[in-house]
Amino acid sequence: MAKKGFRGLFRASGTATLFTLLFMMALMFYVISCTPQQVFGDLLICGDVDSRTFEPVGIDGTYNIDSPQIVAAIKISGVRGGDRWRFTWRNAHTGEVIADSANTYSHNGSSFIEGYLSNKLLPAEGSDIIAEPGDYTVSYYHNGELVETSDFTILRPESNILEVGFFKEISEGGQPLQEAVDFYQTDDIYAALRLDYRLSGDTFSIKWFHDEVLLGEEGYTIEEDSYKPGYIIFQLVTKDENPFPVSSYRLKVFHSGEEQGEFSFNVVPLEYCKEIFAGGAVYEDEGSGFKVAYPDGWSWDGQDIEAGSKIKFTPGDGIRQIIINMWILKEEYSPSPQGYSGFADELLAEQEGRAEDADIEKTESEEILGETSVYEVRYDNIDEKGGGWSITFSFLKKEDLLFLFMRLTDKAYIDYGESVVDYMIGSIRLNG
Repeated sequence: MAKKGFRGLFRASGTATLFTLLFMMALMFYVISCTPQQVFGDLLICGDVDSRTFEPVGIDGTYNIDSPQIVAAIKISGVRGGDRWRFTWRNAHTGEVIADSANTYSHNGSSFIEGYLSNKLLPAEGSDIIAEPGDYTVSYYHNGELVETSDFTILRPESNILEVGFFKEISEGGQPLQEAVDFYQTDDIYAALRLDYRLSGDTFSIKWFHDEVLLGEEGYTIEEDSYKPGYIIFQLVTKDENPFPVSSYRLKVFHSGEEQGEFSFNVVPLEYCKEIFAGGAVYEDEGSGFKVAYPDGWSWDGQDIEAGSKIKFTPGDGIRQIIINMWILKEEYSPSPQGYSGFADELLAEQEGRAEDADIEKTESEEILGETSVYEVRYDNIDEKGGGWSITFSFLKKEDLLFLFMRLTDKAYIDYGESVVDYMIGSIRLNG
């Protein structure tokens, strides 16, 4: 009995679900010159077939959710090319057909076929999983008659954290935007955990610290399964919900109570730009007869004192570490230029607790801002870690009025505060 060997490749017109597409490959068959007996072998579930012999490779009953394919293979003999095959894949619990395909064995309907016939289950286009976890069956039919059914299981995966990042915004669809490590005090800060799968019952939590001080913690339990990558997003805030002070911070991430890693982010000072005065906010003192600009969004609190007036300007835009006081002193209460340094010492002593701080560095300088001469007395108390405070008293004379500005900041906002004071000094206008 002579045999002629050849291969054929068919693409099935099977159905598709959200998770699977089905393709069929008739692997090897022969045209047989005499009428043979029909023989069907066992329906085997495997991970692949040998590219030369088409025999099943990696026969198994369990598969991971991210398996690239699952193959059903059966050895056949004595079937006509015009006969019809069919493979139907079902969820064993619900009975849902996840894939189904059928065709003839060969375009040469009078030939007889011998070899391996296999049917391949693949992830749907755009999906990363072969099918949802669970028990499944695949049934092989010949000319509409069930020949054999085999079962297999797709295992429930364990979820993993793919990456952790910090972001400034969240989209309407819940996606993190503007990834960053450095944040201004006015920024929202989000920590986003990107997971490969979201599995019901899994718990994730975070803790954030400044040095060794715990600032906050938050946890989340997943309620519904999702077998595609997604985010869990936490917003980081201080206990009093005020902006974070300028510094470096640590974040610890936990999955089911087990620490997964530590990550860092920084809160940096706002950068000064003169556009903060663009809104035209002006403080006007009709009694003393002058105007001075102050930053948009800042508030002021003024009071009359025997020596003149005192106004306190404070930011309302998230900057906590800067205060600017302005005094307008009548001539009879004003120190002479030679007395500016001693007068500044007296004012420093009135700042609660600061005059007693050790390691205060005092410097004095004179500069010209426009046409105005400004004498400055500066006190710095900066520790080894970069903390502490800085105060500058700026004296300038306008006709018979002495203007005195005090800039109080931490180290991070020294330059910012000095730039604000310089702009305010340059903006002073006397009436008349």
